[in-house]
Amino acid sequence: MKDQDYLWDLGEEDFWHTNKDRVLIKLLKGKEVLDVAAGTGSFSIKMADNGFNVTYIDFHKKYVDIAKKRAGKRKIKFICQDFLKYKPTKKFDTIVISGFIEHVYDDVGLLVKINSLLKKGGRVVLLTAAYPWLYSEFDKNVGHYRRYTKKELKQKLILTGFNTTFLKYWDVLGFPVLLLTRIIGKVAVTSENLKNPILDSFLDWWFRFFENKMLIPFGLDLIAVGEKV
Repeated sequence: MKDQDYLWDLGEEDFWHTNKDRVLIKLLKGKEVLDVAAGTGSFSIKMADNGFNVTYIDFHKKYVDIAKKRAGKRKIKFICQDFLKYKPTKKFDTIVISGFIEHVYDDVGLLVKINSLLKKGGRVVLLTAAYPWLYSEFDKNVGHYRRYTKKELKQKLILTGFNTTFLKYWDVLGFPVLLLTRIIGKVAVTSENLKNPILDSFLDWWFRFFENKMLIPFGLDLIAVGEKV
């Protein structure tokens, strides 16, 4: 992934991350949660603060070091390892993959691995990029192999041993921004454009009271829950 300035490169307390976390945390099941490709640990910390027993895993040592520092004395188990090589001694109630599956060439293999680490009836909670036809320089530069249709994502979950119990579009406001990026061939909105407290508050309000609660017909992302059969 290139270190460039993209739409949601705002830190992790902006409207987008805050509301993504609000949606995902309500979809968790049980107590034992694995956060895959967990980055700088923002969501792992929120899950721990909400009483979940969190295992964090990320391949990048710099992210693991940042996450450990941010977590302080919270009881989070930190692992610096390639997830596909991870062999835990226990199974999990929920595995979270937020903004990760589109970065993995063998997405079916990833889902098979996740299924093998879940308890029976456990679930995968994921957020990923929607609409293959929206694939743009943004996607290429941040290391996306693909974007998904609802049908494709559901089929791959079924293929790898999951029942899809929840599937919705999310981030309708981001849709026209990425469409414009696709048309003009460069990122249309940067983090600097969005570093405005009034705008951030408005967007947070929109997500909190409308989009997070609605089933909308389109959106920049897909959020899904797959229950292990």
